[in-house]
Amino acid sequence: MRVLFVTSECVPFYKKGGLGDVSHALPVALSKIGVMMTVALPYYETMKINQRDLTCLGPLAVDFAGKRELIFLFQTVIPHTSVEVLLFRHARLLTYHGPLFLFFNQCVFSYIALSQHMYDIIHVNDWHTALIPVLLGEDNKSRKGKSTLQSKAVKTVLTIHNLLYQGSFPLHVISDIGLPKSIIHPVIGLSGKWEVNVFREGLERADSITTVSPSYAREIITPAFGPHVYDILRKRSDKVVGILNGIDVDIWNPKTDKHLSETYSISDVAAGKAENKKRLQKAVGLPQTDNLLFGFVGRIEPKQKGVDLIIEAIRRMPQKKFQVVLLGTGDTKQVKELEIIDKNCEHIAYISTFDERLARRIFAGSDVMLVPSKFEPCGLTQMIAMRYGAIPLVRKTGGLADSVVDGKTGFVFDDYHVEDLCKVMWKAIILREDDPEEWHAMVRRVMRRDFSWKASAREYKALYTKLLSSKR
Repeated sequence: MRVLFVTSECVPFYKKGGLGDVSHALPVALSKIGVMMTVALPYYETMKINQRDLTCLGPLAVDFAGKRELIFLFQTVIPHTSVEVLLFRHARLLTYHGPLFLFFNQCVFSYIALSQHMYDIIHVNDWHTALIPVLLGEDNKSRKGKSTLQSKAVKTVLTIHNLLYQGSFPLHVISDIGLPKSIIHPVIGLSGKWEVNVFREGLERADSITTVSPSYAREIITPAFGPHVYDILRKRSDKVVGILNGIDVDIWNPKTDKHLSETYSISDVAAGKAENKKRLQKAVGLPQTDNLLFGFVGRIEPKQKGVDLIIEAIRRMPQKKFQVVLLGTGDTKQVKELEIIDKNCEHIAYISTFDERLARRIFAGSDVMLVPSKFEPCGLTQMIAMRYGAIPLVRKTGGLADSVVDGKTGFVFDDYHVEDLCKVMWKAIILREDDPEEWHAMVRRVMRRDFSWKASAREYKALYTKLLSSKR
């Protein structure tokens, strides 16, 4: 079985967010169970790759916007694995931005057409690559009619990592990639003009739609979670499969993490976390007390991450009982609010940057990690937190609901209200003070959770196999 995994980012070559981690870890995990994986992504200008590790496969002609463009195709591997990586190099593909991906979709389609059925499955990810099933000639599966020959010949999977971003463009750009407007389902954009929603076009045509947790798979078929696309997801709900993401347990390992002040494992977690907590408090300017330390690592994102709830909870909670350390960049208004709180509150530290080393120290030094998201397709923070013995405090949504059990492996609240967050934060503080034995038992329980990619890879392989069997 050969799979072409098409993505906009992949660690260690290029990363903007969690998709970069998934595009590395999932193909590697699949390769370990017998699936031949090839990852395809643009060759961005900022990529730093040793030229000795690259092979130029030569030029590829691509028709775009009425012209024939010549791109160059390079081959390498994900370091320390057998997973092949294809990099598409062209002046249009140097910098990550929206219009780039229209051209990238056309490049990948041209490569697949030239490859003559080399791949059994084409697996595309998010809106950035969602037009590839359309370009491949997949039939519109939301409408009744006979399948096309192309639809029978190739099997496509489209994974939804986050529906918040859907990729909308003026309708006329469809002609740039040689598609007739008649096959597109236009939508009215914010400008009041007709647009093409590229995510929707892919969702209508892919053979299978996956997303990154079972709960998110159920949530996205409601209007609140998928504007412009929920109707097509509802029509095709029998093809929507939720497979929970994992984490790379070798990369995220407190026993071997070189960024930590002191490494530790489940056998010495209490002492290890206590030392890391002291070092973290000193590094970020917090008083070195034994008060419960809440951590937050993530985007300062008002639409999703629940930072507004954290800000309001800090204002309401009794400050002598806890500390909070937050790390992240993003929304200007919320960043300014956090900077004011940091300046005026001795028990709060906010660091407006993203620092990989400090992020890991926060996981190791925090007692509880805050993930009060408005929605969360999967979430990796809660999984990494458990790996490091930090108990996750989450809102019951998406992958957070699927990976954290209230009172067993974390603290969970239901409604997106500050009162609910405050109650569960207070619950964590009281449990640690009044029942240290149960607290340490919970720490050990969360560290035993297995969030490796093995289970997810097996589910994806089963899905691929099922799709291929339907061709026969």
